[in-house]
Amino acid sequence: MKKIIAALLMALMVFSITGFTYKESKDIVAKVNDTVITVNEYEKVLAMYKKNFEAIYGPDIWNVEVEKGKTVIEVIKEQVLNNIIDDELVYQAAQKESINVDDKDVEEKFKQFKTQLELNQQFKKYLEDNGIDDKFLKNQLKKDMLVSKYKDSYITSLQLNDEKLKVYYEKNKEQYKKEEAKASHILFKSVDDSMQPLSDQDKKIAKKKAEDILVRAKNGEDFASLAKKYSEDTVSGINGGNLGYFGKGVMVPEFEKATFELKAGEISDLVETEFGYHIIKVMDRVDEIRVFEDVKNQIKDTIERDSYKEKMDQLQKDNKIEKFENNIKELKN
Repeated sequence: MKKIIAALLMALMVFSITGFTYKESKDIVAKVNDTVITVNEYEKVLAMYKKNFEAIYGPDIWNVEVEKGKTVIEVIKEQVLNNIIDDELVYQAAQKESINVDDKDVEEKFKQFKTQLELNQQFKKYLEDNGIDDKFLKNQLKKDMLVSKYKDSYITSLQLNDEKLKVYYEKNKEQYKKEEAKASHILFKSVDDSMQPLSDQDKKIAKKKAEDILVRAKNGEDFASLAKKYSEDTVSGINGGNLGYFGKGVMVPEFEKATFELKAGEISDLVETEFGYHIIKVMDRVDEIRVFEDVKNQIKDTIERDSYKEKMDQLQKDNKIEKFENNIKELKN
């Protein structure tokens, strides 16, 4: 009899464990140490992300493919999960370090949010339709405030001063190299106003015109006058073809390459781009390292961003994180 009872108890234990594992595998999206992040919580956070995303890109964005075999919604689902996990990591770290937010501050922020929400009934209904109630919103707000406070506390601990910033500046001067060109151009189009290619015959005519004007420009005729009279870039043409100063990464590759190979005062050969045939004259070149005072704030932002990322990477290594990504894939879009 004792053996039968023992066997029954063992069977019940196995059933219990199996049942818990099954429930866990279906009802949660992640675990951070002993804290469970449920599908229900995840869906609510995802709904808020989706609403904000649609406000910027429109409701048809979700099935657009952003990389091979991956749509926007799939990328967002993954990112939301990672963000929730990161917030939970910081939340737990803040508690260990006795960093807290005052409940009065949370209440005040929540009142402000509710006031704004009353002015947007459409968003209010969206929250209600997605089961996002005041309790959930307040908890999210508190967590957001605590995450922000933790980050501020960490950045303060870096004790960044001019001396530290200058050390970084001296080690990374090449990052602050200012390379710009002031250029003018004369354009002869090889496309129409809808960016559709001209016929082969019309392109030959455009190229012949460009070659003729190139000869005149290189023979010393006033470049600005030629641009005003012949350039089919009507915006810059009025100003003698002047494009002002620009750095690398602004113009189309062919135009950029030709421009930055020229010295001040030099005129290019014909440069063909997707827009047509260009004659480029470089008016001025800037090639210098920006002084410390001009980039000090930029350096500070860079160090803060990189240091905090390292801190987050360390938190991820030091804590136990489990993801149940199949549960995300199974959710309706």
